[in-house]
Amino acid sequence: MADITASMVKELRERTQAGMADCKNALKEADGDMAKAVEILQKKGILKGMSKQGKIAAEGAVSAAVSGNVGVALEFNCQTDFVARGDEFKGMLRELTNAALAHKPADVATLEAVSVEGRTFAERINDLTARSGEKHALRRVAVYEAGEGSLLHTYVHSNHRIAVLVELVSSNVGHEAVKEFAEDVALQIASMSPKYLLKSEVPTETVDKQREIFSAQMDQEDAAILAEPDAYLERVRLKVIEDAREAGTEVADPAAEAQRLVTEDAKFKASLEGFVRAADKLKARPAAVRAKILEGKVSKWLTEVVLVDQTSVKESDKTIAKIQSEVAARVPGTAVKRFVRFEVGEGIEKGPAKDFATEVAEMAAQAG
Repeated sequence: MADITASMVKELRERTQAGMADCKNALKEADGDMAKAVEILQKKGILKGMSKQGKIAAEGAVSAAVSGNVGVALEFNCQTDFVARGDEFKGMLRELTNAALAHKPADVATLEAVSVEGRTFAERINDLTARSGEKHALRRVAVYEAGEGSLLHTYVHSNHRIAVLVELVSSNVGHEAVKEFAEDVALQIASMSPKYLLKSEVPTETVDKQREIFSAQMDQEDAAILAEPDAYLERVRLKVIEDAREAGTEVADPAAEAQRLVTEDAKFKASLEGFVRAADKLKARPAAVRAKILEGKVSKWLTEVVLVDQTSVKESDKTIAKIQSEVAARVPGTAVKRFVRFEVGEGIEKGPAKDFATEVAEMAAQAG
């Protein structure tokens, strides 16, 4: 049995942030082997943190950076904003970003497998989960390698919840107009969240699905318009009852009184007639007109999700395509090639919040 010195315990504690007693016991179990002791603590930490693996890590931070001809964007998650503001979390985010720039990983798994001083990022992220009691996860990473004639530009919002990486091509990437356009485009992407660069990139099935959604919404709106005359009569009937109650009287036939009001009272009559006209107009609407309205909604949606068709946030009277053509007239070949936008937690189903009593009960059960 190897002698376990105070300096060995101190070193293990500094490496793992585990408790002194846990470090001493791990070193005894490992017979003084530091690497094996780290592994023992890691396994124990993972075991204690296994209940966290099912938790939803929807908070965290994003980053984007460029080094030479390589640009990266990534999202690193935890469960609460409090942990995301901590130094350990921020430090890991920086390390992951730098490693992505250096190793140009094809995906999350490749970056997680990168080893630093004998430990992979996957292992170190598991350690963070075990130490903090919150699930940590590297969610996504994007890497762009720019060739000759390409310019990479990034934008990270001040709260580190939105990051953008964009690549432009140009005959002169050093031109100030090109650099300014890159900056404006990155801000546009951050602000307006386009999903595609060009309309031709939008999958047909995605357009069809959006058309279905708009059609269903139109059906609901149409049904509400057709039902509104009867709904209005019901509201008048309820008003008759309420007015009588407040006056301390009783109306023998509220429905008949409501019908009288919409027939004789000018205000009620005008309202009902307006609803009836709208319903009659809808009933007479040709199918071709409805189809045209539907396609108009789809077209408008495409201008919102396609970057070049969006209205510029900087110049509200121009589209990005128009601005791009103006820059290209000054610097030939200038165009947006591709982009990626990450926003913390987007697309993650967080699930219903638990009440305090439920959380206390769960903690008590785990403690038991």
